[in-house]
Amino acid sequence: MTKLTKKPESLDQYFQWFLQGHVPYGSWFEHIRGWVSMRDRENVLLLSYEELQKDPRSTIEKICQFLGKKLNPEELDSVLKNSSFHVMKENKMSNLEMLPETHVDKDFKITRKGQHSGSGAGK
Repeated sequence: MTKLTKKPESLDQYFQWFLQGHVPYGSWFEHIRGWVSMRDRENVLLLSYEELQKDPRSTIEKICQFLGKKLNPEELDSVLKNSSFHVMKENKMSNLEMLPETHVDKDFKITRKGQHSGSGAGK
């Protein structure tokens, strides 16, 4: 639904483009390899979507510890609330609603259900 690339003829064609890295922002595999190669650096913190979904409070506490920031309980609750899927889904900046229709279709939403599909892709 974005207008940032040419439209594939089929899902199979897009999948081939994806495997070859011929999609917006390039190869996902190279992107991930680049970050994973830096995981042992003291200034890099790698987190997963699944980790955040499983235990958001602990993940936010891990981020705070990494940043050297201590939050009081009210601040931590505020971060949990404002970073929740429901709140972010309503945020026009999270859904690219601020982009002109020359870039995305009017009904395009990045945030859909906020659930892991079980197939390795988050929704």
